[in-house]
Amino acid sequence: MLSIIFIFCLLYHTYTDMKSMLLYDKVTLLLAAAGVVRAFFEHQLLEALCGAGVLLVIMLLLYFASRGGMGEGDVKLAPVLGIWLGLEQGLLCLLLAFVSGGVVGALLLLCKRGKLKQAIPFGPFLCAAAVAAYFCGKEIITWYWRMFL
Repeated sequence: MLSIIFIFCLLYHTYTDMKSMLLYDKVTLLLAAAGVVRAFFEHQLLEALCGAGVLLVIMLLLYFASRGGMGEGDVKLAPVLGIWLGLEQGLLCLLLAFVSGGVVGALLLLCKRGKLKQAIPFGPFLCAAAVAAYFCGKEIITWYWRMFL
């Protein structure tokens, strides 16, 4: 049941961010509450706290370094994803989101569909990466370590 809330909240965030470049706090709070309940029942509260804390610090650093180029909704969403994913899969989520967002941004520039300073909603990339990390994260991490070690 909680996984369904996770998916629907991420789908809603994707829709609203693509439509109006907004990630609504109420949806993020619902996602956070469901994530804490899940972490509690799965005895993963410490892992959820670590994931949330590290993802929050990373996103805050990027937010201030980009001087507002990163939206506040993205900064708020990332630690919530850390609650759901934990530290390892949360870091994977950020990596996948930034790589996929960078690829799409580069393609838009190459195809002359976008401008260098044009804002691109990052929420959909975070949400898609969160789903990938949630359902396939352990396998992706195992594959990665086997490939490079």
